[in-house]
Amino acid sequence: MARALKALPDDAPDFYSALVSNTAARPVVQEAVNDAQLFIPKAVTAAELRAQGFMHERELPQMWHCRGGESDMEKIVKHMSVIPPEFKHSVCIEYERIFAQGGPAARKQANQFLVRQSKRFRGVPHEQ
Repeated sequence: MARALKALPDDAPDFYSALVSNTAARPVVQEAVNDAQLFIPKAVTAAELRAQGFMHERELPQMWHCRGGESDMEKIVKHMSVIPPEFKHSVCIEYERIFAQGGPAARKQANQFLVRQSKRFRGVPHEQ
């Protein structure tokens, strides 16, 4: 994996002095910009990130309605339980995308989406 950050020399100005004085920061910044090791772009797929432990497949959405003792989590858990593991992550992402639009209408649409998805898999055998 390529290094994204370059170690600064001992005489590099601190953040504050770099902001206050252009002359103190200019040589260090210019050296870092000219250095080929500063940033080496590499296309990384989501599968590679998951394999390296940076991303995890979602079992449940990370956003849902919960306010004043009222929560959609029980319904979400019930509907997600019938969705096969290989589809859970994509269903969670779509649920969150719809829910993130905000408001009661988005909450309703997200929950309706989840119900439609769970209906597709009811009665379909899969490992839990």
